[in-house]
Amino acid sequence: MKQDRINQRTNNLVGTNIKKLRLQRNLRNADIVAKLQLEGVPITTGTFCKVENGSNNPSVDLLFALTDILRCDFNAFFAL
Repeated sequence: MKQDRINQRTNNLVGTNIKKLRLQRNLRNADIVAKLQLEGVPITTGTFCKVENGSNNPSVDLLFALTDILRCDFNAFFAL
């Protein structure tokens, strides 16, 4: 099944915001990945790091799962 993805090729705002939100909550990448895996989102720490750095495009499913983990609104990923 194909998942819709957010394209970060020319703008890694989403990844930057994910990292900012994670750091504000004093969470490590491994903490986030473990919680995502418990939510049924198959992701590795390496892939999650690439999402934060903008070299991998996050799926919409990943972003929805992150709203629960990071306790934020979906729009927070797109804030300037």
